[in-house]
Amino acid sequence: MTCSGDPGNLAVALYGFRQVERKYEAAGIHWEVKTIRDRLALGQCTLPVYRNPDAPVVAVAAPTGKGKKKVVVKQQLEPRVELFDADDHKYEKYLMKLDPNDTKNQDHYKVLGLKKLRWEATAEEIRIAYRQKVLKHHPDKKKHAGIPLPAGEDFFTCITKANEQLGMSEAKRRAYDSVDPKYSDDLPNEKEVNAKNFYELLGPVFAENGRFSIPQPVPLLGDESSSREDVEDFYSFWFNWNTWREYSYDDEQDKEKGEDRWERREMEKANKVERERRRKEEIKRISNLVHMAHNKDPRICKFKKEEAEAKEKAKEERARLRREKQEAEELEKRKAEEAVAAKKREEEAKENAAKLEEKRQKDAAKQANKAQKKRLEGLCEAGNYWTTDSKEKLAAMERFDRLTFLLNTDEIGELCDQIDKIKLDAPAVNRLLQDVEDEKNRARTAAETASKANKENTTTKEAEIVLWTDEEILLLTKAANLYPAGTIDRWIVIADYVNEHRKGQTTPKKTEKQVIKQTKLVQTGQAKPTAASQNKLGAPLPDEENWSAKEHSALEAALKKHPASDPERWEKVATEVPGRTKKDCIKRFKYVAQLIKNQKK
Repeated sequence: MTCSGDPGNLAVALYGFRQVERKYEAAGIHWEVKTIRDRLALGQCTLPVYRNPDAPVVAVAAPTGKGKKKVVVKQQLEPRVELFDADDHKYEKYLMKLDPNDTKNQDHYKVLGLKKLRWEATAEEIRIAYRQKVLKHHPDKKKHAGIPLPAGEDFFTCITKANEQLGMSEAKRRAYDSVDPKYSDDLPNEKEVNAKNFYELLGPVFAENGRFSIPQPVPLLGDESSSREDVEDFYSFWFNWNTWREYSYDDEQDKEKGEDRWERREMEKANKVERERRRKEEIKRISNLVHMAHNKDPRICKFKKEEAEAKEKAKEERARLRREKQEAEELEKRKAEEAVAAKKREEEAKENAAKLEEKRQKDAAKQANKAQKKRLEGLCEAGNYWTTDSKEKLAAMERFDRLTFLLNTDEIGELCDQIDKIKLDAPAVNRLLQDVEDEKNRARTAAETASKANKENTTTKEAEIVLWTDEEILLLTKAANLYPAGTIDRWIVIADYVNEHRKGQTTPKKTEKQVIKQTKLVQTGQAKPTAASQNKLGAPLPDEENWSAKEHSALEAALKKHPASDPERWEKVATEVPGRTKKDCIKRFKYVAQLIKNQKK
């Protein structure tokens, strides 16, 4: 078999497959992103690919307008190598004293030379410190440098464990920082805190505990010059405290030492119970601290005093406005009353003047009437009543009295004028007087006839009004309940029921229109029976069954014996009243109660 000059065919002939040539390119953005993501996932520093994401930051407030929230700008710091512990003979002596089998109880920050920084140390600073220790104290480094290793020297295990706890995982580092032996949970005594030392005692305590907060940065306590907004933000933050502190580092039982899954699960349950207990104690401790600070804070006292003064001022202002409004209303009311009184006085004055004028006119009319009567009487006497017979003279005098009663002043004056014209003609005068009297009598008779006719018409209209007795009203109520709305020819049926069941049959029968009209009057309350027999429209009718005195006494005794709180009261009552059912007893009880209620009304 021959191969042409193609190297691919040769590779297939020799190896059985075609080799793929790998192409390498310079590190670019893809490699950098992948490396950063891997290191972030492992909790490691991203240098030198990405510049120090976990470095400590300084919060700087950017200038903002009034009333707006503060803008926090984070500035990264460089590694503080000058704060690392000196790696000298004293440090090596300390390492030699450590027990590599008991790394849980060692101070990991001191082992890495970070006891000055401790929880403030960044991931980069931990990495740098660990790298320095590795370069100097790794057994291979000492062996390569020709430095003899003492027998049993294994303190580098402590350095490795410290790096695993602090530098490899953020969760492990927080577990250790939560129980840092150099951190104290003690709080100042509330009796020692006062307005003078408030900021000096509690300021550092809040700053120290702020390290455990999930939201960052943590607001500080401030001083007496802090604004109200800052103080309210501070207490709002601490009253809603959210911490990452947990106590898994101090677990009493190591679940990894469990022999089986069940034992490991039980160990984990016991550890969780203890962690929850300590977490609640921590929350209570912070709560006590915040409440103590809030109660002792002189700024809060000042703000409360200002609020009380503002409320008092607002209260006084409202009282002043209310008082002014009341005074204005009273003034307006007085003015209105004065206007009404003035108007009333004016009306009374007018009324009095009118009464005086009316009285004067009446007096004048009386005087004029009296004068005319006297004039007529003088004429009659002067003419000797125009007769010589004593009987006729007596009749003439009676006629004179009747005329003075029937005629008014003007008519009497006209009559006197006519008599003056006639002079002493007796027959003419008598005829004149008779004509006048007859005319007045006719007018009077016509007026009486018209008045009598009007009275008869009124009597006829009154006779047309239909009278309803109490019995008929009760029957109407019962029929309205028996035949509700929707019944065919309802009002005709109700009218027939009332006419059929009433006792007195002497009065005319009630018609459909009369029933409708009376029903409306009963519903509006304009027509109702007497208090002893009235019943509300739509209510149950009185009990019409007859109860003997013996049965009634038995019912009363049973009701007294069995209280209303007994759920089986009516069954027991019915058994003690012979010949009556439970329904009968209840019906009788309601009937008696309704009678008593009607009597009270």
